[in-house]
Amino acid sequence: MTITANAQEQNAEIYEALISLIENSQGRLAPIIVACDDWALRQRVIEQYETEAQQAQIRPYRVRLGQEPSVRAGLAQLKNEHDPLQQGGKAVFTITGAEMLLRVTLKPEDDQSELDKFFGYLQWTREGLREFRYPIVLWVTYRILKEMSRRAPDFWSWRKAVLRFVTETEPAVSVFAQPSLPSGSIAPQSNDFLPPLDELQAEIQQLEATSPASPNLATLYDQLGQVYANRVRNGKAANLTQKQAAAIAAFQTAIRHYQQLNRKSAQAAALTRLGNFLFEQSRFNDAIVFYQQSLAITREIGDRHGEAASLNGLGNAYRSLGQYQQAIDFHQQSLAIDRAIGNRNGEANSLVGLGNAYKSLGQYQQAIDFYQQSLAITREIGVRSGEAASVGNLGNAYQSLGQYQQSIDFYQQSLAIQREIGDRNGEAASLNGLGSAYYSLGQYLQAIDFQQQSLAITREIGDRNCEANSLGNLGNAYQSLGQYQEAIAFFQQSLAIKREIGNRWGEGASLFNLGNALARLDRQYEALQHYQQALAIYTALKLDHMVEQCKTAIEQYT
Repeated sequence: MTITANAQEQNAEIYEALISLIENSQGRLAPIIVACDDWALRQRVIEQYETEAQQAQIRPYRVRLGQEPSVRAGLAQLKNEHDPLQQGGKAVFTITGAEMLLRVTLKPEDDQSELDKFFGYLQWTREGLREFRYPIVLWVTYRILKEMSRRAPDFWSWRKAVLRFVTETEPAVSVFAQPSLPSGSIAPQSNDFLPPLDELQAEIQQLEATSPASPNLATLYDQLGQVYANRVRNGKAANLTQKQAAAIAAFQTAIRHYQQLNRKSAQAAALTRLGNFLFEQSRFNDAIVFYQQSLAITREIGDRHGEAASLNGLGNAYRSLGQYQQAIDFHQQSLAIDRAIGNRNGEANSLVGLGNAYKSLGQYQQAIDFYQQSLAITREIGVRSGEAASVGNLGNAYQSLGQYQQSIDFYQQSLAIQREIGDRNGEAASLNGLGSAYYSLGQYLQAIDFQQQSLAITREIGDRNCEANSLGNLGNAYQSLGQYQEAIAFFQQSLAIKREIGNRWGEGASLFNLGNALARLDRQYEALQHYQQALAIYTALKLDHMVEQCKTAIEQYT
């Protein structure tokens, strides 16, 4: 595992805010909630601020929560045991142990778990804490933090501050393109520990009103952009256009703040995140602009991890534009860096990118070689989700080769792993792949069965994009069965979702499929209209290979 410069930079900023709160909150009650999932980092931070506090004549005290996890009781015991506290001297209290509290009851007669008791005590502790006019630093995990506003709303309402330290080691799990994603897509990275939208907005509003020059605004706007982006990609945006614009605006504001603070590593990371979001919206040329800006900064500061990520993003974007050789060049550069710095996760991702590019060129054997290398790495480092995705990519490649039975074997392996690890999204992707393979074998009823299973899961988990893909594949199967009206109904549902979530590439594909189905019913005028709409979208996206397909279809009716 390696420490990321961006995480160190962000944590340094959070630490400065924490030490400032400790020094400036003497003489008044100041509950400070600190979230951190990195145990070693937490220990270092506590030792550091306790040392600095002592240098400033502030006495540090610690309370570790136990089976009766009352913050107030722990503080009262300390006060009774230490004369300086009874005399009102300067102090800082550190509360730990919440992360060890059990969520389940151990005895049948217990009506509450340790964590239930913790939240119960916390909720009704305001009056009991008024005698402790000191900064009280309560350390919790991100999971507990997310529950706190709901389970202890009174305590939450009068907290002094909420600070969040990020893990400084790169996780062993990498994100891979799933088989169900459109060619060239990036599976979005998730951040389970992003604050709620309303909390972020409130913190930003407060800081802009009271401290508009605060360096914390950069991080908050960066997180706001990620929250909006997640809402868009998860189909939870009530007003899609508004949320897309809000995500972009938040990222751009964060980038400006980072630039003003000269936080180049954080600025580059935010540029890459904005590039990823634009890529997901099929704005490939816009994504390239931000990837290039990120690349320039990472090269300037020597951030090799960030440089590789920017290059990989450029490779995905150029492949989506049909510029495959350029995509290969970027992925090869990314791969070389990942291997040089020992980034096995990044190496696997770069190999997937190369496999996708060669697959798009029709060089399937070479694509298979890259996918197999990626698979070997994911198995070596024990990433089951990455293994499932690599196996799924092999299924895609063998399907393109017309080796459908081998493709089915790979999809079934992928499906087994995803069910084993509980990856519902991946399960839907593998079922989608199996449906496509059986469709290619002409076994349309079996294809429909798999696509319906995939559709049920995507609706259950709210994956709107994959839902649209399953609907489109069902349309293809029904069209092949000669049931054109049913096919049109599925294509129309798919089109509606693609428009709703802003997937322009998918919108173009749905329009083209509708054109084909309408043409089969001799509804040439309507077919022509749909082909023309698809052409307009592909022209705007500069997807030359798709533009040619649309022009060929249009020529039949003009």
